Amino acid sequence: MNARNHSVAILAEHLRANGLAVVWTDAAAVSASHSLNSVVREDVTVDNGRYVTAYEYEVDQCGDERATAHRVAFLVGAGSECEAPPVDVETISATIGRALCLGSGRPDSGVLTELEEELRGHVSLLLSEARKPVRHLWPRSIEAHRLKARLDAIERRTQQGLGQGALSGRVQVHQLARDCQYLLARHTAEARR
Repeated sequence: MNARNHSVAILAEHLRANGLAVVWTDAAAVSASHSLNSVVREDVTVDNGRYVTAYEYEVDQCGDERATAHRVAFLVGAGSECEAPPVDVETISATIGRALCLGSGRPDSGVLTELEEELRGHVSLLLSEARKPVRHLWPRSIEAHRLKARLDAIERRTQQGLGQGALSGRVQVHQLARDCQYLLARHTAEARR
C-alpha cells in the first residue's frame, strides 16, 4: 500500500468515526455519505498532496485526516459538532472576479467548466453558512420566506450544469458568480455582528 492509499485509508476511518457511511471508489478515492441519506455525499480524492471533492474544492492537505473528516462531515450535514471549513474571502473574491470578467468572445469550454466547479464549491460552503441565520428568524415571517426562497434558488442553480453551448455556459457561470457574491456579502455582514 503506497502513501497515498494509506492516507485515504486513514481518512476513511476518520470519516466513519464522524458517523459517515464510506464507500471506496478506488484506491485513492472514497465516497462519504450522510448515514441517514445516502444521496447526500461527497466524493473525495487525493490530488497533489491535498484532498479535493469531485467539484475540485480543496478540503485539506494530506496528513491532516482528522480535520479533513470533520470538514467533509460538515459538507454532507452530518453532526452539529463538525466545524465548517474556513471561508477564504480572497480566493472566493478572485474566483468571482475571474468569472465576471469573461470576455465577450467565445470562452474556452475548459475555462467555463473550471470556473463553474470552483464557484459551486464556494457556493456550497457559503450556503451552509447562510442557512444558519434562517433558523433564528420567525418561520412564517416574510423575511424568512424571502431568504429561504433565495437560498433554495441558489442551491438549485448549482445543480443545473453548464447546459448546451457557450452562451448557456457563460450565463450559468455569470449567475453562479453573482450568487457567490451575494452569499459572500451575507457571510461578511454576519461575521461583523
